[in-house]
Amino acid sequence: MALYKYKVSDSGGVFSEITIDADSTEDSVVRLRSRGLTPLKFIGVVTANNKITPASLFRNDFSVLEFTDRLNPLLRAHIPLERALKIITDSYEDSAGRQVVANLRQGLHEGKIFSELIRSQEPRFPPMYANLLEAGEKTGCIPEVVAELHKYLTDSKELKDFLITCSIYPIIVLTVTFFVIVLLFTVFIPKFAKTFMEMGKELPALTKIMFEISNILTNYWWLWLLLAAAAVIAAIKVTSSESGKVWIDKNILNMPLIGVMVKTVDVNRFVRTIAILLNNHVPILDTIDIGRKILQNSYIRDSFSNVTHELKGGSKLSEALKKSPFIPLATIQLLKVGEESGNLGEVLTQAAEDHERKMKVKIRKLLALFEPVVILILAAIILCVVLSIFLAIFEMNQI
Repeated sequence: MALYKYKVSDSGGVFSEITIDADSTEDSVVRLRSRGLTPLKFIGVVTANNKITPASLFRNDFSVLEFTDRLNPLLRAHIPLERALKIITDSYEDSAGRQVVANLRQGLHEGKIFSELIRSQEPRFPPMYANLLEAGEKTGCIPEVVAELHKYLTDSKELKDFLITCSIYPIIVLTVTFFVIVLLFTVFIPKFAKTFMEMGKELPALTKIMFEISNILTNYWWLWLLLAAAAVIAAIKVTSSESGKVWIDKNILNMPLIGVMVKTVDVNRFVRTIAILLNNHVPILDTIDIGRKILQNSYIRDSFSNVTHELKGGSKLSEALKKSPFIPLATIQLLKVGEESGNLGEVLTQAAEDHERKMKVKIRKLLALFEPVVILILAAIILCVVLSIFLAIFEMNQI
């Protein structure tokens, strides 16, 4: 199907431009007339229905959180979904966002299910979005589901903003440290080295080491470019295979600071997702499948690969998740309590909030430790450089 754009007139004589999903121009005219619209001018084919071009994925042309933020209060006010989408369409200032919502509304006019329309736009919407809406359609509680999605997306954005804010200063410190070190060994030390070498006197061992490091950095700069290019090519080759991605993700988890952040963020996202799904009556097997899909780290995702099989074999969720080394024991204990009380979704929500709170504290501590460590490393390198120059000057002044 494609989107056909027309200038139309409604029964009241009001002119407007509209795009409609159809198999052909003839089919689009029939669909327009069935909706009480008179086509006045055919403008052209806009794009394939609900297809997202690769270039559009790199543009910030549609915010799921903004869309959900507008949809949530309308549905909570008992406004019909089609009418709510019309209000949202009219409220969008940017054409890209307005077009996405207009496509969803047109799909409803064609008799399609809202969750399926969202699923066809999945590159823009997270995987759990359509599944939760589908559960809401079956249970008749779409407003409640959208409210849950709004909370989930808001919490996710707050967590992302928290990580970005906490990372700004360490990145600046690390960047400044790198450039200071490069300047020391490529500009400062070579100038002193030339002066000392002209004197023709034996230099202290520390001074020789500093000069050799400087020579390697300045005289073999082409080698560093080749190594960087080789590293990029190797990374592309490794990431092109599934086993290579798993190997990289596994080693990322072993890295100091970064590994802890990746693990805690991914596990928290997993726990929060299955909590929301279970609270909205999504079957447990579907819940685990959706939860695994939202995990970014493939090594962590693979650790949950047997959970579905364990559940089908009669195991409880707590026992199945316990076999993954990434789920905290405290969360497992809470899961057991939820299974005994029958409030698994509520207990998992509490576990996710507790895990997120502890995660923020841990990340703050790690970043607070990271900054002085980097500064101490920079100070140690500067001290070695200054000391090597001082020892050389001292040696030159000896009779």
